[in-house]
Amino acid sequence: MVRILTSGLEIAILAIILYYFFVFIRATGAVQALKGLALLLLAFGLARLIRLDVLFSLFSRTFPYLFLAFVIIFAPELRRALAELGRRSIFSSVSVGDRVIDDLVAAAGELSRKKLGALIAVQRDIGLGVWVQSGVVMNSEISRKLLVSIFMPFGPLHDGGVVIKGDRIEAAACLFPFSRKGMPTDGLGMRHKAGLGLAEATDAVVVIVSEEKGSISVAFQARLHRDLSEEELRKMLTEILYPKGK
Repeated sequence: MVRILTSGLEIAILAIILYYFFVFIRATGAVQALKGLALLLLAFGLARLIRLDVLFSLFSRTFPYLFLAFVIIFAPELRRALAELGRRSIFSSVSVGDRVIDDLVAAAGELSRKKLGALIAVQRDIGLGVWVQSGVVMNSEISRKLLVSIFMPFGPLHDGGVVIKGDRIEAAACLFPFSRKGMPTDGLGMRHKAGLGLAEATDAVVVIVSEEKGSISVAFQARLHRDLSEEELRKMLTEILYPKGK
């Protein structure tokens, strides 16, 4: 009886590990890398099967380094995936009120109409301290007017990103990491690449306003959602920040 329970537990744990592995693969750009790894494993098996001793020896020595390279290349995605797994537990680090969504949507709409470029990240469970330190710390109460004023042309803080934590603007003029993915170039500039880069490295939701077209986009979970209306932006922010309808 104990052996049956132990086997069942092992199967359940393995199923959970496989589930989150495939969720990670789908959420990142690791699909092509996984295909390449599968081809190498196939070549390794064939070398073993038909007794190609030199190739088999070479593959045996190389595979540990390939695994290390995979971990290094996809370190940001692995960090985000592990943080997302931890977020499903009982812990919660940052709460965002309805006012934040209202002010953020209103500011994005005004910036869009005026065609003023903007880059605004809302912190969730993964801290953004590294990028906050790259900017100017504000620790100010959030408001539509303040957000719009930050991104006014020729202002000292307009060239960079804003970080919102809870109901406060934590910092402005922050430098976000650029995306490592290939992107279509039509209508997309440095702000989109920086917003998507932060969404690849963390679980933050990033609102981007195009200076050229005035369009509103959202970067989240390594994906860019483009050409959103104010209502679509509000709905998306609500679904992300209140996934259980809080």
